[in-house]
Amino acid sequence: MNRVPPSKQTSLKVILLVILVALFLVAPNPLPARIGTVDFRPYWSSSFILGHGEDFADPSRMDNVERTLTGWTESFTHHAWFAPTGNLILLPYTLLPFTRAAYCWFLTNIAVVFVSTLLIWRNTTGRLWLPLVAAFGFSMTLLSLASGQVNTLVLLGLALLMYFSDSGHDYAAGASLVLTTIKAHLVILTLPLLLLDAMRRKQWRILVGFAGALTACALILFVLYPAWPISFWRLVTSGMAMVRETPTLTGLLVVAGERVWGKWVWVIGLFFATMIWWKCGRGWDRRTLIDVSILAGMVLSPVGWSYDQVMLLFPLLRLLEWAANGSLARKDAIALVLVLMVANAITFYERILTPSEVWYFWVPLLVAAAYVLAAQRRQSRLSDVPTRAA
Repeated sequence: MNRVPPSKQTSLKVILLVILVALFLVAPNPLPARIGTVDFRPYWSSSFILGHGEDFADPSRMDNVERTLTGWTESFTHHAWFAPTGNLILLPYTLLPFTRAAYCWFLTNIAVVFVSTLLIWRNTTGRLWLPLVAAFGFSMTLLSLASGQVNTLVLLGLALLMYFSDSGHDYAAGASLVLTTIKAHLVILTLPLLLLDAMRRKQWRILVGFAGALTACALILFVLYPAWPISFWRLVTSGMAMVRETPTLTGLLVVAGERVWGKWVWVIGLFFATMIWWKCGRGWDRRTLIDVSILAGMVLSPVGWSYDQVMLLFPLLRLLEWAANGSLARKDAIALVLVLMVANAITFYERILTPSEVWYFWVPLLVAAAYVLAAQRRQSRLSDVPTRAA
């Protein structure tokens, strides 16, 4: 029996993959009209405007594109609150009609979450189904996918940082951090601390990779639209000027009547986080730094929406790793998983009630409490091992 040479097997796999992707691209969109389009609409419109060398922060131009090309009929203009690095990522999708682009982005988003989850999961004993079930069962993941969000790219950026830094590709690790700038409020503590940590460890290649990727993005943006810094600044200032009931400490202060100073709590938080890291963080591994800073950032961020809590997949998957690999006692692991499952179920029920976004503020606080308690139980269990062995 003749066997197909390995080189031809690889070629056949590539051809099959191309055919599969092509079928996805030409097949009718099987999704309901709102799935994957709500937030993708302003992102696509903003990228379309930039691709034509125009001001992506111009409200009238955004309104025109949304109404003529995306079928937007509401009385207000839907603005794109993300950095121009996100525009560059989405530029290829503007070559497609909006409906088809939204479908392709939905599929891309699923792939992004899939890959990010596998990169974050560090349990070498297997059970790859466990993190995937947890990630795609998390209400904030499903909401991000259904909304057509780009926050998943920030998750991917951090996951790639870990993967490349662990495999010794520091330039690529640094370049991966560019993805986190797309929605920088999600890493408002994490990104500065990661850069400082790279300096402390003298991992200059990570810093060079990050700076090089940022420079490349800036040059491309200058070619497309030379006035992009002014447009981006207008977006940032207009976004910060708006008052929102965010699922953070800022949102709670807004509900309490404070509408100004709450937006700057994160600055104080960053100062104290830097001090704590400088004093105590020398021995922290990068994963712990990411977990803890994300938890704190989810509480202190000046802006945000509940689906941005998809970033909690980092600490959540760490907790599941501890529960799965025996780091926690069996009863502790069962109790932890049950608490997380009940909390997730509550967020689904809360979504049905459609309350203000601020009332999701408790989610990162609960995950943080579970993380601290589980870390303590894990440390206690590990310290008991030598004694038991003796």
